[in-house]
Amino acid sequence: MKEIIIYGRGGQGAVTAAQLLATAAFLEGYWAQTFPQFGAERRGAPVIAYIRIDKEPIAIRSKVYAPDVVVVMDFNLFKMIKPLDNLKAGGTAIINFPAGDRQLPDQIKKKADHIYTIDASTIADQIYGKTAIPITNIIHMGAYCAAMKDVSNESIITALPDFFAENKLEINRKAAQMGYENIKGVS
Repeated sequence: MKEIIIYGRGGQGAVTAAQLLATAAFLEGYWAQTFPQFGAERRGAPVIAYIRIDKEPIAIRSKVYAPDVVVVMDFNLFKMIKPLDNLKAGGTAIINFPAGDRQLPDQIKKKADHIYTIDASTIADQIYGKTAIPITNIIHMGAYCAAMKDVSNESIITALPDFFAENKLEINRKAAQMGYENIKGVS
């Protein structure tokens, strides 16, 4: 069983991302489970979404305590919480980290065996336009597919109509593809 945690902020679409990934996994023959955890429902507040996927039925119903994969949709969350602290040995982190000259801090690099970054906020600004809290969820799901290879980006794109109106499909297909194409491995 693969256990995944998505950390985001209210308004970024972490819960939708988890549901989309679970649906795409189901389309590929997996059993899937997802549920959110959040406090006060307000834009910008931390949100956690849990996902489990497996080739067998999933009996466990608790939150994920030691994930195989962590997706961090907003780098500033590292200032408030420690999203990589319980990552399993051999685990993977997919982090929204701005492009440019900055390097990922060493204390973060030490927390995961496999780290991928994507400048999802900049991509979101290009695709959706500037917003106070960039909507990076679909971009991160494309990045997840490129990094993990257990769920295809085609399945993410196939699942989009379950979550978005017809007039939002093309822009979200583009977001998934941009996420898939722009992820970078960290050494």
